[in-house]
Amino acid sequence: MADKYIKVQAISGFGEYLPGEQIAFDKMRSLIEQVYRRYGFSPLETPAVERWEILTAKGGIERQIYSVGKPESMDSSQIELGLRFDLTVPLARFVAQYAGALTFPFRRYQIQPVWRGERPQQGRFRQFYQADIDIIGSGDLDPIYEAEILCVINDAFDSMEGVPEIKIHVSNRKILTGLCVDFGIAARAGELLREVDKAQRDGNRAVIAAIGEMLGQDEPTGFRETLEQLLDAVGSGLEELTELLEGRTQALDGVEELREVYEAAVKLGVPANRLVLDPTIARGLDYYTGTVYETFVQGYDKWGSICSGGRYDDLAGYFTTQRYPGVGVSIGLTRLVDLLMKNGMLETGRKSTADVLVTMQDRDRFLDRYLEIARGLRSAGVNTEVFPEDRRLMKQLGYGGRIGIPLAVIAGGDEFERGVAKVKNLETREEREIRLEELTEGIRGMLREKTQGV
Repeated sequence: MADKYIKVQAISGFGEYLPGEQIAFDKMRSLIEQVYRRYGFSPLETPAVERWEILTAKGGIERQIYSVGKPESMDSSQIELGLRFDLTVPLARFVAQYAGALTFPFRRYQIQPVWRGERPQQGRFRQFYQADIDIIGSGDLDPIYEAEILCVINDAFDSMEGVPEIKIHVSNRKILTGLCVDFGIAARAGELLREVDKAQRDGNRAVIAAIGEMLGQDEPTGFRETLEQLLDAVGSGLEELTELLEGRTQALDGVEELREVYEAAVKLGVPANRLVLDPTIARGLDYYTGTVYETFVQGYDKWGSICSGGRYDDLAGYFTTQRYPGVGVSIGLTRLVDLLMKNGMLETGRKSTADVLVTMQDRDRFLDRYLEIARGLRSAGVNTEVFPEDRRLMKQLGYGGRIGIPLAVIAGGDEFERGVAKVKNLETREEREIRLEELTEGIRGMLREKTQGV
C-alpha cells in the first residue's frame, strides 16, 4: 500500500518556510521596501524567464543558468529561454526596451527570486530572493549617487530588528584594473579580478599563489609584491592606500574616486566606523567598472556578503548604442534571513497575521453578533480571525495562543446584555472589559501598548 505514495521532500537549494518563518521573512522584506521607497525608488517586476541571448550577453555564468524549454530541445545551440540569475541583467534589458518611456535618472527597486544552478551550501541557494536598488543615468551619472547608495544600505540595516552590527566594505575596481594597466598586463585584468574576488573565501595567500601560477613567466617584476601589500591593506585609510600605490597613476585614479565617494557618504550621514576600505573587493561580474560594495554581518563573515553591488558605466551596452551608466546594490534577502534564523536572531514564533481572535461562547444564539464584531474590526484595519467552531472557550484561546494572536475577544449572553466584551491578552493573560461601541479603539490601544512594550 505504501508503495503507491510519492516520497515528499524539499529539493536541495530551493527553500520553503513554515508560517512563522514566512511571516518573519515578509516582515524583513517589508522593512527593506519601506527604506527603498523612502529614498524615492519606484517598484519594478520583470518576468522570471528571459531570452537566452539576453542572459548570456556578457558571459561568465552560463553554466549556472537554468534553461527553460522542451526536453527534446535541450541542445545548447537550441536553448531559447532561461531563468534569470540576477535582477541586473533583466534591468538592462528593461531600460534598453523602455528608455523612451522612462525619466532619467531612473530609480527602481525590485524584490524578486532568482535562480542559479550551483551546489547548495551555507548562504548559497538555487532559488533565492534579492532586494535590488539601482539608479540609472542616460549618458552620464554623477558619483554622488554612489555615496547615496551607501546611505540606503546603512538605513536599510538600521531598520531591521535583531541584525547585529554590520560593516560595509567599499572599494573601486579601478584600483585593481589600474594596477594591471600600470604593470602592463591590462589584457589579463578580468581574470585577475575574478581571482582576487575569492580572497574573502580562500584567503589572500591562496589568491596570490594562484595569480602567480596564472601569470607564470609573464608576471611583471614587483607586481605580486604590490598586489599582496594591497590585499593586506584591508581597513587602511585613504592616505595609506595612496602611499602604498605611489607612482601607480592608473591605480591612484581609482583611489581618488574612492575618496570622493567615501567622504560624500560620511557627509550624508553614514557612520565612518561602518565603512571599511577594502581593496580585495573585486566583484566577479564583469559589468562593474567603479565603486563596489560588500556588506558583512559582524561575527558571521563566513556567511559571505549579504549586500553587494557597485557602479557600472554601460548597463545596456549589449542591447543598444545609447550609454546608460548606473549604480546599485542587492541585499541577499534569503541569505540574510537564513543567517538570522539559524542563529536565533529572528523571531519566528508568530504563526498568524491576525491581531485579534473573535471567540464564540454561544454560536447558535450570537453568531451574527460575533461576525459583526469581526466585520467592524476588519473595516477599521485590524487583522481579525473568527473561531467559528463549537469548541470550549479554553480550546479557542489555546489555539490563538499557539499561533501567536495577541488578543482575543470574549463575549457571551451576559456581556451582550450589558453591552460589553472582554478583551484578553493571550500572552500576559490580562483581561479588560470594553464597551462594544468603544471596542475598536480599545483594541487599537491595547495593540499600541503591546508594540511599545507597555
